[in-house]
Parts: sequence; structure tokens; C-alpha cells
Amino acid sequence: MRYLLILIMYGMLTSFKELNPGKGLWTVSVDPSGSLAVTGGDDKLIRLYQIKDMKLLKTFPLHSMIRRLAWQPDGQLLAVATNDKQMHLRNMVTGDSISLQGIEFGGRGITWSYNGKFLAVTDNHLIKIYTEKGQLVRTIAKENNTSYFDIDWHPSKNLLLVSGDDVRLYEMSGKKIAVIKHREEPTGVLSVEWHPSGLFFVTGDYGHEEEGVSSLLQYWTPEGKLFKTIKGSKMEYRDLQWNHDGTLLATASDKLRVWSKNGELKYEGGDGKENLWGVSWSYASKELVTIYFTGILEKWNAKAVSLQRFN
Repeated sequence: MRYLLILIMYGMLTSFKELNPGKGLWTVSVDPSGSLAVTGGDDKLIRLYQIKDMKLLKTFPLHSMIRRLAWQPDGQLLAVATNDKQMHLRNMVTGDSISLQGIEFGGRGITWSYNGKFLAVTDNHLIKIYTEKGQLVRTIAKENNTSYFDIDWHPSKNLLLVSGDDVRLYEMSGKKIAVIKHREEPTGVLSVEWHPSGLFFVTGDYGHEEEGVSSLLQYWTPEGKLFKTIKGSKMEYRDLQWNHDGTLLATASDKLRVWSKNGELKYEGGDGKENLWGVSWSYASKELVTIYFTGILEKWNAKAVSLQRFN
């Protein structure tokens, strides 16, 4: 809330109608307090919203397209993944930024460690680990140049889950634990997420519905053993996120879907005509926010009932 108070004090509160959400949106992230949300995409703007009424508080113009945004666990900094060398950490009160040195290509995977002291990013086919001050600690190389799409830090261990044309597990030290071929058909894994318990993880892939290859939501043990596969989405799984206590999983594809811990579909929202590209829970798990690539920003309750929608 202190972010909100400071922004209001300096007269930065802006009506949503004065600046629409923009087109080509890729990502949305709710801050740890559950009071703020940020979005980013092809228009090179970070937009900061007040969750309560979805008012636009401030915009931060960049020189790069934004591919992923992730709040530090204590809410101090926002990690910004771009499609070029301009990845950085940003203080959302002051606007000050810290460049991540040594980025070569850019990418979309970005994740904080469970204690907020480290940040892991995917730099095309590389994994790079930084301190919270932006200092490069380690680069983990891959044996080929195929791009990574997503990365997630284990909720209690220094173990990294990363996806591209396969799914991989690495220790923070750089030791490779496992390489998982998730299916026979060649299709990328766009999203990965550890369950808050750390006892399993979920992946969502691209699929090729027009070619008869369904997009898959898959559940795996930490050792890489597949124990559940779910079909049903008509578009790729662009994003997925567990709520804080791990009782519900929200997925963004052709519709917003909310699943139980064991993979039972509980709620579904949206008409299926537009693909959702980002989803993020509030900390209290009572609401979530989604974005569509077309520029629609939408707030939902936990039962996937739309509360507010902005074009």
C-alpha cells in the first residue's frame, strides 16, 4: 500500500480512460500485497494499476518490448524481461532501474528465488543468475541454441525448472539434474510452475490444434515422472500460476480455467474467442487479473467470474 500512497501524494493517479491498456500485451503480475498490478508488451510500456478499481497509476516507458514481469517476493523491485539486452530491475516508486549486466540476446523467462535474494532469467538459450543488486553470479549454458520460454525457482530449494522444446531441471550451481521430453510431437513448453509445496510441478505447452496436436497441461514429480495429462484447451497455454496456498491453479489459454490441486476443472471463464496471454493471482487468492494479446485487461474472482473488463 505504501506504493499507492506515495503515487497519490505525488499526483500520479490517472484515470484508466486517459490511457488504454495497449495492444500486444504479453504479461501481467500482481504485487505481493495484492493491491497493485503491472502489465507489459509490445508497446514498450510498463503500466502500474491499482487492483481495487483498476485505475492506472503510472506508466514507465522503455526502449524495448516487454516479455515478462515479476515482483520480488517482498515487493521492493520489479524484474523486467525484454526481447533484447535491456533486461533490468526497477523500483516502481522512484522509477530507478538497475541493468542486468551481461545479457546477450533477451528472453521471456524470469523468476525470483524463494527468499528474493537472487534472480534467474533466460537469455535465449542461456540461464543467467543475478543478485538482487543486478550482479551476475552464474551463466548456465545449454548444449544447443534453441530458446527457453519460461523458468521457475523451486519454492524452498535452489533448484530451477526451465522450459523450451523440452523441460529441464538445474541446480543453482549449474548442475543439470534432468532433461524431460514431454511428448512425442515437437511443440514448445511455454509455461512451467512449481506447486507451492515443491512436491510437483505443472507444464503447459503450445500444441498445434489446427494440425490435430492438442495443447497439454501436464503434472510431473520433481524427478520428471509424468503422472497426469489434461487436454481441452483449443489454444496454447501461455501462462499458469498457483494461488498462494496451492489449492487452485489458474491457466491462460483460449479461456481462463481454474483447477483444483489434483487437476480437476472447477471454473471456466471467457468465450474462447480470444487467447489470454497472462494470468496472476492476488496474494489472498480472492481475485486474479488476466491480459489478452489484443489489449484487454480483465479482473476475475476465484470462480472465474468476470468483475471488470477494459478494452
